[in-house]
Amino acid sequence: MKRNRRAHSRPDALLDSDSIRQLDLLELIFERLPMGVAILDREFHIQRYNATWGSFAARYAPMIGKPLAPGVGYFEHLPGAEEIVLPLFERTLAGETIEANGVRLESGGIVSYWDIFLTPLTARGAVIGILNVAADVTDTVSLRQNLETRVAARTRELRMLLDISAVANSSLNLDETLERTLDLIVELVAASRVGVILRDDATGELQPQLLRPPQRSAPDDLAKILAACQTVIANGKAMYVAPDRAQGLREPGALMPLQIRDRCLGTLVIVGPQGTLFSPAQLALFQSIADQLSVAIENAHLFVKNEQAAVAAERNRLARDLHDAVTQTLFSASMIADVLPKIWERNPEEGRRQLEELRQLTRGALSEMRTLLVELRPAALIDMDLGDLIGHQLNALSARTRLSVEYKRNCVHNPPLEIKDAFYRIAQEAFNNIAKHAEASQISVELHCEPKQTTLMIQDNGVGFEPSLSEHEGMGLKIMQERARNIGATLEIRSRAQAGVRLRIQWQATASRRVGGKLE
Repeated sequence: MKRNRRAHSRPDALLDSDSIRQLDLLELIFERLPMGVAILDREFHIQRYNATWGSFAARYAPMIGKPLAPGVGYFEHLPGAEEIVLPLFERTLAGETIEANGVRLESGGIVSYWDIFLTPLTARGAVIGILNVAADVTDTVSLRQNLETRVAARTRELRMLLDISAVANSSLNLDETLERTLDLIVELVAASRVGVILRDDATGELQPQLLRPPQRSAPDDLAKILAACQTVIANGKAMYVAPDRAQGLREPGALMPLQIRDRCLGTLVIVGPQGTLFSPAQLALFQSIADQLSVAIENAHLFVKNEQAAVAAERNRLARDLHDAVTQTLFSASMIADVLPKIWERNPEEGRRQLEELRQLTRGALSEMRTLLVELRPAALIDMDLGDLIGHQLNALSARTRLSVEYKRNCVHNPPLEIKDAFYRIAQEAFNNIAKHAEASQISVELHCEPKQTTLMIQDNGVGFEPSLSEHEGMGLKIMQERARNIGATLEIRSRAQAGVRLRIQWQATASRRVGGKLE
């Protein structure tokens, strides 16, 4: 590639020695400048260029363009660059100096990036050409674009990992967690299928748990996958299966162990789209996803176990309540019923008294059962009237303790559910305290339910207590106070030694009082 020397030289005889040295220095700078420099005339023909510009042409000029040489048109040398460069040249010929960074040029399918400086060349006040100075920033821009692409991909992967983590911690329902997590993985890598195979703790066998998108797996394929999962579980290490057409493997596969500490829960299987490979970064991401999923699976298992334990504990509690209350009451009623005919024959008056006792016992047993049903089926609390609920509690208390009970009720309006529940629980706690601690012989209860006010008073003639003494804190007083506070009710408990206890709770709806997040 030839470089034109001076397009117009002046006889050295006309120049003094200092001028000649200056021209030689400018020539040296022009040729060795690390930036490409070219001079174009008004028709954009290249008149002169330096060595750096020539090296740029050797690297980026397409085969379809004319070779670089003095007199060759810029767009003949770089066809296809007109759309970007021509407007810049026209602005320069109009007298404008232009600086632009990262200008993208494409010619003959070759893409390059440039920092450019264009300035008009003038003679006698007229623009006669263009000085074009360019610095090659293609490698820098490519590196930046690659970095941005990698950062964007990594950001997307991290966002997906956060989404998966949020899903894994948002529900303790295993099927729901797995379905949403696997759908996210499918979206992340455009996977053809993603599945979870879990290990049965009791038998040690592997069981396919879920496959997304839903599809039928051929028995032979499933057998191969289960065998590979067994290997992953045995080694505790991930397995990557690269595509191998010779073996009929057209898709990449990754099998990640799902494990908590040293205990393996199963395997996460990810199958990618045909014609692709999983990158090391993707495999690392899959391992992080498997770790998150392992925690979610373990939490779901623990929740199920805790739920089963809670059910068993509740069953045991109900069994104890049935034994302590209903069973003993029915046993006493059965004993009276057995001897009642003989007592009636000998002493009708005593027989009538025992018959009343039998009636009280069966009535108390029925109330006990209804109270237990409220515990078993909370919806019953919605359907039943507050006066009836407290009446069942009193009947059960009377049957258990033989207390003399006086119950007055005036309920013209059933209070809201939250109020009814709080009053029911406070009364339940108060009656339990009377049965366990009061040593009372009689109890009086008054209930008044009006449209915007509910009042309950409970009083016994037992041994009482000093409210200020700390040993009485375990009697449920704090629980009752907290329930009353939660519904905006006032709770008063008055007592003293050997003078019984008087409890009064009152709820009143006001414009400024909130119940359940709503203004009453």
